Amino acid sequence: MADSTADTVAPGYSRQLTSRLPHAVKSSREVPGAVTLYRRILAGQPDHSVTIVALGAYTNLAGLLRSKAGNGSALGGRALIAAKVRRLVIEDGLFPNGAPVPLTNAKYDVAAARTVVSGAGWPTPIAWVDGFTGIDTKVGGRLCATTAGNNPMRIVYQALFGCGPPGDGDWDGPTMLYAIDGPPGLFTPLGQGGAAVMNAAGGMSWQTAAPGRHEVYVHVADQTALNARINQLIEAG
Repeated sequence: MADSTADTVAPGYSRQLTSRLPHAVKSSREVPGAVTLYRRILAGQPDHSVTIVALGAYTNLAGLLRSKAGNGSALGGRALIAAKVRRLVIEDGLFPNGAPVPLTNAKYDVAAARTVVSGAGWPTPIAWVDGFTGIDTKVGGRLCATTAGNNPMRIVYQALFGCGPPGDGDWDGPTMLYAIDGPPGLFTPLGQGGAAVMNAAGGMSWQTAAPGRHEVYVHVADQTALNARINQLIEAG
């Protein structure tokens, strides 16, 4: 995590995977820091070619924004993002009305979320795949029957729900699928011309008119087709 003392969520199912599957990295000390890695990867990409997907806290995004020249690029963080990133896709929010306090990913590091969302903020278009998107995206119910015991998705599913029906929605899957330009008709982008804004407590809502901002929020257009596509993808591995 980048230069922050903010609390984060416990490792959770990642520990299930590292305990069951072979891996080369034994400690976080063996790999570069998140911002260092961000900078190295972005520096080597064509201009305006990268989509960044944010599924958790904003800490590392804020760290990237604040970063100085180095690690492959003479540009500071904000300039490097503007040069290399096409758009940012964030899993967060309950738009358009929002909430009075920070929810889910923003609450883990409110200061970092404010760095990304407010003021000069993020310099590329943003798409928000908000909290309504995952509520009915209940997937994975066939993993125990259709995949091998060492399938990573099956391991995680069993750790969370056993081999019973899905006990919660899926927010990460829709966010990733939208980010990679999934099949048409699954999502409806809304709020063009507006932007996410934060109140003093860190709660986010949608500002309908935000000149100079290029943001949308995303809701599900076809829930049945979305669930089927995610099931197809997670069972394919």
